[in-house]
Amino acid sequence: FQHNYILKYSFSAFDIHAPSTYRLVVDNHVNGIAVLGRCDKQTLKFLKQYFNSVVYAGLNSLDANYDQVICSGRQAGYAAAEHLINLGHSRIAYIGETISEERYLGYCDALSAHDIPLRPEYIVNVKLSSEDGFRGAQILIERNTDVSAIFCSNDLTAIGAMRALQTNGIHIPKDISLISIDDIDTVQYLSPMLTTVHVPTQEMGQMAAKILIDRIEGGHRLPVKISLPFYLANRESCTSYRRPGRLQKRSE
Repeated sequence: FQHNYILKYSFSAFDIHAPSTYRLVVDNHVNGIAVLGRCDKQTLKFLKQYFNSVVYAGLNSLDANYDQVICSGRQAGYAAAEHLINLGHSRIAYIGETISEERYLGYCDALSAHDIPLRPEYIVNVKLSSEDGFRGAQILIERNTDVSAIFCSNDLTAIGAMRALQTNGIHIPKDISLISIDDIDTVQYLSPMLTTVHVPTQEMGQMAAKILIDRIEGGHRLPVKISLPFYLANRESCTSYRRPGRLQKRSE
């Protein structure tokens, strides 16, 4: 608004191939588009056909010639997993997406750097939502895994996992530590408060808008890539490794 631009359309990646959204894209009357969050190369290529100016902001960097605002998901994933390792945990589960997901690669990097084997039974590949986080934790419980900590790809997934653990009588962090990535406002009001890696989403959005406007107005032509920092928001859901055992439903 400060630069006399307005947001004309807003839609999700899931809606992009719906007939109504497709018509908005093909017959657009806008100056540029900001892509926020995960988006595959095929979708970006499609958008590039119809928009002269495109900026992408997210955690997964793109190997493509687009303006990008990145907070490295791989480094954030590494930091989250390493925080658990530094607390003495070596049996760390992962709940979230694994295909083309840099947060998962960061988890793998941290385990490898500390000579901790990657165990398939600790990994649950689910979409990033509270419902799938709940389902992912349930799967770990059903597998009777001996994990002492769980790393969830984002806060919504962690909220679902937390609910599943508490429903099964598993206490956080007494029985298991839990960490994630994002630091949405909600996690400070959970019990226990969630330890998470803070991603500067507001600043990423502001920077994406500035870069997009600069491109629209001819301020730059070469692709610009800006990396913003993250930090660990250390709260109540993680503690030092204390016990052997298995992740299982406990009697009341």
